Amino acid sequence: MQKIIHTIDRIEHFVLVWTILGLALFGFFQVFTRYGLNYSFSWFEELGRYLVVLIAFLGAGIGAKKGTHFSMDLIVGILAQPYQQYLQGLTGIISSAFFFLVSFYSWKFIARMYNFGATSSTMGIRMYIVYLPILVFSVVMGVRFLITGIGFIKKARDGKEKAAGKGV
Repeated sequence: MQKIIHTIDRIEHFVLVWTILGLALFGFFQVFTRYGLNYSFSWFEELGRYLVVLIAFLGAGIGAKKGTHFSMDLIVGILAQPYQQYLQGLTGIISSAFFFLVSFYSWKFIARMYNFGATSSTMGIRMYIVYLPILVFSVVMGVRFLITGIGFIKKARDGKEKAAGKGV
């Protein structure tokens, strides 16, 4: 299982790095052709928007795994040790529920886009494909927040059991 997770992590990082690099290269090329050759590609702005959405959701999924999303920890800091983990676990589970809700509604929206057959204006890409990263990475973030939340709760329970064992 760890090998599969490691492989998925490597794929995520690979896609993120190469997507950012590709966006930067396309941007440089667009500026060069616009101001140097007096020619502009009409589809680049649209592609750039779609890639930025992909980068944002992919990066957010990686941030959920590494625990780098910002948080307000004033209340967590004043609680006693096992309750800190319980509150962080509850926060992880609530965050997970939120992203599963986003996944549900994005699934409904993508299905609607698929049925309508809508396409993008300049590139002609089916719009349901454009919205797929929102669904995929919302599920990824939901799973990762759920795993993190359960991990905090398990850590709190293990801490209570060790403390109870020392008191006997």
